[in-house]
Amino acid sequence: MAFSELIGQKIAKSRLGSALTSDPGHAFVLVGPPGIGKKSLAREFAKGLLCSHPTEDGGCGTCPNCIYVREHTHPDYRELLLPPGEKNIKVADVRTKILSDVTIMSQIAARKVYLIDADYLGEEGQNALLKTLEEPPKNVVFILTVSDESRLLPTILSRTESIRLFPNTEEEVVLALRKMNPEILPEEASLFARFSNGIIGYAVKLSESSWLTDAWEEVTDLLLQLPELSRTELMTKRYSFFDEEKEHFADILSLMEMVLGEMALAVVAPDSDALREEAKKDKISKMVKKHAITMRKIGLCSEALTVAAKAYKSNGNYEMIVSRMLLALKKGVM
Repeated sequence: MAFSELIGQKIAKSRLGSALTSDPGHAFVLVGPPGIGKKSLAREFAKGLLCSHPTEDGGCGTCPNCIYVREHTHPDYRELLLPPGEKNIKVADVRTKILSDVTIMSQIAARKVYLIDADYLGEEGQNALLKTLEEPPKNVVFILTVSDESRLLPTILSRTESIRLFPNTEEEVVLALRKMNPEILPEEASLFARFSNGIIGYAVKLSESSWLTDAWEEVTDLLLQLPELSRTELMTKRYSFFDEEKEHFADILSLMEMVLGEMALAVVAPDSDALREEAKKDKISKMVKKHAITMRKIGLCSEALTVAAKAYKSNGNYEMIVSRMLLALKKGVM
């Protein structure tokens, strides 16, 4: 695998590729939210740093160094990750697995590379690492990954080069999902991608459960039938869904906003290809026409969701929040 085989992150890959074909420096921090692909990119960068013939696209993939990295047997490459069952990386592990090893000459590569999951590296562990970062041994490169730079001491950041990873596009997430699972349905891949906020790892996690697709069907059915639902059904059968899914309320509100977005699209651009699922597109179009849904009505419904979200965040009475939201939605489409 090379950088070009990793989906997205053009800017980060370009900066790391440039480092591989010049003097790479001695310490990097890859910054980005959990699931964005920091470790995958870091491992590919490490392979390039150890490769006998690296290019801007990473390691060659065929030299002994690349093969050893791929098979997890390279003697000049170490990873310091959170041990199973632990909450933090112990400072003793920093000393025994990193600091006691950096002064030993590399065995087969031109340098030694250390990948550290800094999200779990406490202040004591960072301070233990600091002296080595201040006076790094020749031909040693550190790669730290962290979800937020504020987790790192300013003295660590001042001695490293930070490279930020940004959320991927919906198309990139879909591509990643279909690459990992060619049998995934296009409409499901699109749903997971839209809901993941550009985080491939989160999209993969969503795809491993039926919860999101089931909830998507439920809220779509609710909003499309809303004009014809009686108050009694709304406050009993439909309310029960929200009662059962209380812990997912914020996610459900997001799904409902997505459905409203599709309804808005059907109002302003009924021939758009953005609604790729023909059956759903037909249902939404019929509902919009039959009940004279306008952008104003959709706006009122969106406002009802915003009010519910704020009340929920303020720890308001859940039953009252849901009841008022459902009634406001019903009023909004009438």
